[in-house]
Amino acid sequence: MADAGHGPSERAVASIPDSRSARSLSESGLPPMTGALRPLVDLVAAIKVSVHVKLLAGFLVGALLLLGMALLSLLVISRMSERVGVLTRLHEKVDHSRQMEYAITAQSHFRAMALLTNDDSNNIKIADSKQAFLDHLDAVERLSSPDQSNFFGRVRQMDAQFSASSDRVLALHRADNNDAALQLHLAEEHPVSHLLEAAMRELQADAVREMTDARMQFETDRGLLTTMVATFSVVSLASALLLGFVLSWSLIRPVRKIDHMLAGIAEGHFAERVEVPNRDEFGTLSRNLNVTSMRLESLYNQLHALNTNLQQKVEEQLGQLERASTLRRYLSPQLADSILAGSMDVNLASRRKNLTVFFSDIRGFTTLAERMEPEELVDHLNQYLTAMTEIVFKHGGTLDKYIGDAIMVFFGDPIPHQDHAARAVRMALEMRAKLAELQRQWSVDQVENLTIGMGISTGYVTVGNIGSAARLEYTVLGNHVNLASRLADRAEAGQILVGERTLLAVRDLVEAREIDQVELEGVSRPIKIYEISEKDSLEIGGAGPYDALPVHYPAGR
Repeated sequence: MADAGHGPSERAVASIPDSRSARSLSESGLPPMTGALRPLVDLVAAIKVSVHVKLLAGFLVGALLLLGMALLSLLVISRMSERVGVLTRLHEKVDHSRQMEYAITAQSHFRAMALLTNDDSNNIKIADSKQAFLDHLDAVERLSSPDQSNFFGRVRQMDAQFSASSDRVLALHRADNNDAALQLHLAEEHPVSHLLEAAMRELQADAVREMTDARMQFETDRGLLTTMVATFSVVSLASALLLGFVLSWSLIRPVRKIDHMLAGIAEGHFAERVEVPNRDEFGTLSRNLNVTSMRLESLYNQLHALNTNLQQKVEEQLGQLERASTLRRYLSPQLADSILAGSMDVNLASRRKNLTVFFSDIRGFTTLAERMEPEELVDHLNQYLTAMTEIVFKHGGTLDKYIGDAIMVFFGDPIPHQDHAARAVRMALEMRAKLAELQRQWSVDQVENLTIGMGISTGYVTVGNIGSAARLEYTVLGNHVNLASRLADRAEAGQILVGERTLLAVRDLVEAREIDQVELEGVSRPIKIYEISEKDSLEIGGAGPYDALPVHYPAGR
């Protein structure tokens, strides 16, 4: 709680003033060496658009820079690919021209072999070489520029002359006039082949020269494009850094000023105000924060006035919580809730009320205790009582107490139920079914079984807080309490015995069999008692059939 003797300003003097001064110095402006950019930062902050738009604009500029880099990269790749294509075309041109030169030389070689050996296969090879020459010539012409058309026209003219000479030589050879064929070869065919070879070497030289020029252009373009990319990258990076710095600090500065003011408010300096150049959400936030600070300053005195009352209320609530914890630990949930809700006062008053009282008792507990170890017995009993207590609360019963190994429950108070007798009977039937389930579990664990007898009685009893001022106990007293206890004592293992009034209230729910009559002190006539069991159609929510429990009847019943 705040100290009533000191105001906010006095407390602030005692709270880390040095750290606030240091924070003011470090957060008053931009980082070192960036003061020249302050007008630009203030300009961006003063733009009357939302932070969202500013950020979106920053992202858009960044995206445009990336797009520009991508377009420039595409241009570079396209230019370099074009240069590589030129070099590839020239390589192919040189290769074809060399193949053409080889085809011409091969024709001369095959002609000499045909004339000397008379092997006609050489004439076939000559024809193949001529066709290969023409194929390569077509390919070279396609790879060449149009300004070389005159050159290729001369080559084709020489090739036609060479082919005509070859045809005449072949005709003389096939006429078995090899001497004349040899003379004609040396006089016409062979010189033309030399002219063609010279033309091919000229073509190769031109292609090599073009390749050299293309390589120089490739290197020049690569250097230029590399410079362009590097320059654009540096400019883009510098622009992005400048934009990021300006945009971020136009947001960071108001955030730090607002944080500085909030720290002051946390220390009690409600008179502080914040001023920022922003005309966006941060400007609105700073104005709202100033209004909040003024309101806090006015509300502080009111808060101080409420402080004393609040302390008293907190102490009362703590006492109530402690009381609730105690009640829920020792009383049933319904009784605890009734007391805490204020619907029932904890005093010595009592009243008469029509209720149903239930007792259950373990059969042969003393003998069972002699046969089991104490730890096993306690664990066994805790399992049984936990399961039975959950069933009590499930059906709305008020758990009065545990009497050793016996359980005492009543229905209809403090929460009233018109069907309190039916609730008690359903609870007893489910307890019996649950005990059958536990017995199967204990049988597997080779543990001694517990068996119980149950008694239920309905009628007027005295209910209320019974005891002294030091300790009260919410319980019931009366003949029907005694009757329920006697019925539980009388019941054999697995039996549920009820009185006449209880049976009258639940006759549609159970099967009943009269087994005896008992006399109670203060009652003029004997009271009939009945053994009940569930009807076939009754759902009790248990886990085992009634037949699963051993039921013993005294001789003569």
